[in-house]
Amino acid sequence: MAGAGFKTFGVGDVLTASDVNTYLMQQAVMNFADSGARGSAIGTATEGMVSYLQDTDAVEVYDGSAWTEVGGGGGFTASTAITATDASWSVPTLADSVVKVTVVGGGGGGGQGRPSSGAGGAGSAGGSSSFACSAGTATAAGGAAGVAYNNGGSQSGPPPDNTNIAANFGLAGNPNSGAPSPNGPGSPGVGGSITTAYFDLTGVTTANVTVGAGGAGGTGTNAGDGQPGGDGVVIVEYRAG
Repeated sequence: MAGAGFKTFGVGDVLTASDVNTYLMQQAVMNFADSGARGSAIGTATEGMVSYLQDTDAVEVYDGSAWTEVGGGGGFTASTAITATDASWSVPTLADSVVKVTVVGGGGGGGQGRPSSGAGGAGSAGGSSSFACSAGTATAAGGAAGVAYNNGGSQSGPPPDNTNIAANFGLAGNPNSGAPSPNGPGSPGVGGSITTAYFDLTGVTTANVTVGAGGAGGTGTNAGDGQPGGDGVVIVEYRAG
C-alpha cells in the first residue's frame, strides 16, 4: 500500500510491521545506486514514494505512473552551441527530457562613415535564428542595421545596443569614421534579440536549427566601412543521460 501519512505514537504503543512500512519506509527518501537497483528493491512503486539516485544525483517522486525528477528542467550538465547556418540537431541520450534552448539572432551591421561627398552606405540587418521540433518552436529576430552618416552632416537610425548579447554571438556591428572633419561616423547596428524557451523532448529525435548570419557593414568609397554584425547561435542545455 502507499504511505499512510502521519501518526503520533504513544508510550507503550506496539510498532507493527505495517506501521514501519507505511509510516517510515514508504515515506522516506530512499537511496539507490541507480534506477535498476531501485526497481529491484521496491518492485511495484506506489504514488508518493521518493528516491535519490546516486548515478544521476536526482531526487525523483513516483506520481502513480512514472518516476519524475523533483524540479526537473534545472541542473543542466551539458550544452551544445549550434553555429551552422542550417543544421539538423540530433537529440542525445537525456537523463531528463526537459531542455533549455537559447536562440540568438544575428547582429546588424554598422553603417559607413560619411564620405568626402555624397552619402555613405547603410549596414544590413542580421538574420533571424530558430529552433524547431515537434515539441515547439523558438525564434529570435536579427538586429537592425546601422545607417550611414549622410551628406547633410546628420546621423539617424537605431542607437547602439549590445546589452542583449549571449556568449559574444549576435554582436552589433560597429560604425567606422568617415574622412576627416566635417565628415562623421555611421551608426552601429543593433545586437540580435534573444529568446529562451524550455521544451520537453520526450519522443523527439531531431530538431531543425537555423542560425541567422550577421548583417554586412555599410560600404562605399572615400570613407570608413561599417563592421559586420556577429552571427547568431542556438544553445541547447540539457542533462546528459
